[in-house]
Amino acid sequence: MFRSNLFRCVSLICVSVVGADASAQYQHGYPQMPGVHVPQSSYQAPILDYYVGQKPELWDDQQPIEQFVTALGKRSWFRVDYLHMDFERPGNVFLGAPLLNVTDPLSVADELAGGVTTGVGIIPNLNGVDLGDNSGIRGTWGLDLQGAEFELEFFGTEQSTDTLSMTDLQAFRDPLFPAIGTVARPNVVVPLLTNGAPSDAASANYLIYDQSYSAELKAKMWGAEAIIVKDSYVPGEGIAWQWLGGFRYVSFEEELSQIGLFNAGGAGGPARVSQIRSTTSNNMYGPEVGARASIVHRKFRFSMTPRIAFTLNDYTAKTDSGPLTEAAVSATDPLRSFRESHIEFTPLFELSFTGELHLTPNFSIFGGYDFMWMYKVTRPFNNIHYNSIPGAAGSFAPIVSQNADLDTFYTKGLSFGCVLRY
Repeated sequence: MFRSNLFRCVSLICVSVVGADASAQYQHGYPQMPGVHVPQSSYQAPILDYYVGQKPELWDDQQPIEQFVTALGKRSWFRVDYLHMDFERPGNVFLGAPLLNVTDPLSVADELAGGVTTGVGIIPNLNGVDLGDNSGIRGTWGLDLQGAEFELEFFGTEQSTDTLSMTDLQAFRDPLFPAIGTVARPNVVVPLLTNGAPSDAASANYLIYDQSYSAELKAKMWGAEAIIVKDSYVPGEGIAWQWLGGFRYVSFEEELSQIGLFNAGGAGGPARVSQIRSTTSNNMYGPEVGARASIVHRKFRFSMTPRIAFTLNDYTAKTDSGPLTEAAVSATDPLRSFRESHIEFTPLFELSFTGELHLTPNFSIFGGYDFMWMYKVTRPFNNIHYNSIPGAAGSFAPIVSQNADLDTFYTKGLSFGCVLRY
């Protein structure tokens, strides 16, 4: 009996000790492990805002502007290509007024020196002047639209330059008559009209150069084009046909400079210097329509794009000249400048062929050929009016002015480059 009561008392004491220990571990609602002491406090722990003081992201695609630019990039492509262009040559163009009864060889007299013969002369011709092999660059940005594609293109060429030059014309002539041109070493002569009318070659007035002469022709072109190309009627691989329309601008600029020197065979006295410079600027702009026929494959694409622009040519032509006589009388032969500006309707036709090879879904290489034809442009060598009026004792006064003219023009060339799709 005593042992049973003793056992109950010991059990009661153990339960009381354990209960007290557990109550101590869970004070204030925080459990504690033996040997670990958590600071007791009635205050709430501070809440830290880790976003305060941090810089915003540079590109947040959740913002409206970033969303728009991202979508624009995903629907865009860019093409850049090198151009190798040829401008139409001047051709068989004589610099000077037309003559009647031209003889070969042509013998002329210097009416500005009292009709003294200057022997054989030749009229400068631009037939050998070439405006080919011009380098250029073209960039095109494309954007896929709903049911169509937008293309924005810019292009430009370097300045093409070619020169007709004849120097040291008096070399190998008779020392006693170095101003007398020969068949082997002729003088350069520029014929003039007489009161606006052509004259016989034997009696015409000429600008004569017995020492040197040069003519330099420069040309360059640039422009832009914005078009919308409709999606093909039959999507996928095979033959595709697309209509297009938009707006086009083309600028074509040229300059012809002539300079010649006559010094009467180096006999002394003032030299006769001729300086003639003619410049033209053709600015064509207007709406454009056309089509694109293509052969489409997942590995390649061949296309042909004919189009015509109904443009206005807002052109400007300018001619400067003088002095054209001896320095002693240059006061009566002043520098002259003439300028004209007009607007003419000028259709512009272009035909382009391209072949594109897809190396990856995002990168392609291509090559092409372009031919552009313009109906009415003004060119500097067609605008110079070579005239003279009679003077005292059979002499004359040269007057080089301007008479702007319009003619057809074409340019053609090859291109090659690459296409990047985002």
